[in-house]
Order: sequence, then C-alpha cells, then structure tokens
Amino acid sequence: MDEIRVNHRSQGGGPRAGRRRVGFKWRIVVAAMAVLLAAAGVFGVLQWRENERLKDPDYVATQAQRDADELVTKVSKLMIVPDESPTIATVKDAEKLRTSEVFFKDVENGDKILIFAAAQTAVVYRESDNRIIKSGPIVMSDDKTGTNTSNE
Repeated sequence: MDEIRVNHRSQGGGPRAGRRRVGFKWRIVVAAMAVLLAAAGVFGVLQWRENERLKDPDYVATQAQRDADELVTKVSKLMIVPDESPTIATVKDAEKLRTSEVFFKDVENGDKILIFAAAQTAVVYRESDNRIIKSGPIVMSDDKTGTNTSNE
C-alpha cells in the first residue's frame, strides 16, 4: 500500500491548530511592561530606604551639617565669612520678614539667612542667583526673642 502524508498545518489541524502566534509587537509590549514594573519596584525600594534613613537622627544631623557646609562654601566664594559655624534659616514668608526689619527689605522666599553669632554678622544669600543680597552687623539680644538686626 502507498502511504499518503498529510500536512496538518496546511489543513489547519495539528498541535497548534486554533492558536494564534504571539506577534513581535506583543512581545515588545510585554517586555516594556516588565521593565516598567521592575523600575517601579526599584524606585519603591529606594524611596523606602530613604524614608528609613530620615528616621535616624544621626543621619539627619549629618545631612544637615553637610548641607550647611556646602552653603557656607558657596557663600565663602563670594565674600569672606567668619570662621565659625553659622545658624542657618530659610525665608518662608518674605513679606512678613520685610515688614519686621529694614535689614530684610530685599529678601525673597527661599533666601538663606546665615547668622554668625560670635562675629555678630548676618548674611542674606540667594542660592538661585548665587549672590549675596545683604550682609551686616547684628545685635544679639539677651532675651529669648532671637536676634535684632541693626538698621544701618
């Protein structure tokens, strides 16, 4: 007897009958989704680690000191600063500060105020422009209200 071979693929039968082949575009979409999911996971882990670090008082103090040192370095490139560690404040309400003291008439929100207590000097620094807005002597008060700036 003669054997007749039938090509199952040409007739739509066989093991892959009824299945559609996954196209190249779908593979790209699935790969892109996997990459995005992995990136989101890495981002989440990094955020979690940073939040855990911020709970550590030693880390926060070290970071604050590093930021203060960087700020003093920037200001020292523009003027001679006293050899002491300043108290640093960031202006949050410039309008209120402008009306409280003549010394602060040109401040804007975001400006940094460096107070060198031993040298009795205050410096207003605008980081966005990398410039000194004002510097001058301050008079330290004995009460707990803070510092009074001279209006000279």
